[in-house]
Amino acid sequence: MSTHYTWKKLGSAKWEDAWVERLREVSDRLAITALARAKTIRLEAFQLTKAQAARLKKAFGGTVSAQKKQRAVSEAVTAPIRVRNRLIVVGSEGARTAETKAADGRAVLLIPAGMAFGTGDHATTATCLRFLADVSEELAGQPWEILDLGSGSGILALAARLLGARRAEAGDFDPHAVRTAKENARLNAIQGVVIKKLDVREWQPQRTWGVVAANLFSDLLMEVAPKIAASVAPGGRLVFSGILRKQEAEVVAAFRRAGLRIDRLVRKGKWVSGLATRILSGKTR
Repeated sequence: MSTHYTWKKLGSAKWEDAWVERLREVSDRLAITALARAKTIRLEAFQLTKAQAARLKKAFGGTVSAQKKQRAVSEAVTAPIRVRNRLIVVGSEGARTAETKAADGRAVLLIPAGMAFGTGDHATTATCLRFLADVSEELAGQPWEILDLGSGSGILALAARLLGARRAEAGDFDPHAVRTAKENARLNAIQGVVIKKLDVREWQPQRTWGVVAANLFSDLLMEVAPKIAASVAPGGRLVFSGILRKQEAEVVAAFRRAGLRIDRLVRKGKWVSGLATRILSGKTR
């Protein structure tokens, strides 16, 4: 038998989309219930560790309860995430061993499920990985580096190294995410990655990168769009995500004003991800 924890909280229905963003670290274990005849929703995150539940309670309030379940039932199995024909993301050592034996040259990246957002199965992260794979194909044979803003588990920075980036820098505001990303780099024996605590609101880019990834909240993307654009080298690429559909137009407009050309947008469920290029002429489309 093993013990899992459930976190619960009541919230305002009008902030449902905001809660979806705030709790996307546990999106695969999150239930949101609209209460009848009320402008209230019930938020519940299931199958958490004690530390995860305590962290949610500290950050957002609410209550925590414990449940004992059979390990075989309570432990979810995450299928490998296959990114083009270039990369396989797995969630366990056993899966890594199996996929490494059968990968036919594809890189295998281990990202254990945890509180730091980004295991590859969320729509935003999965789309960013595919964009990175495409960009790395375009840059094949050229030296390139990546900056990963809002790095969470470090998955995009680590994937970029496996896809050919000669160096990666990653930053996240959450110290827990920074620790987790460093551990993931160690688990995968990936060198050439600098991971640090970073507040994008206070950050000022001191250089440019050929590729920048920004998987952040919609409001934050709009607020710091000029700084993000300034960190992309002329002709360089920006992979961006974390955008709710209803805010797509605003985010796209902010990036265009900042001098980026929007090349592709991918919509999955409530979420939108995009690929952009820093233009040279000042013309956007």
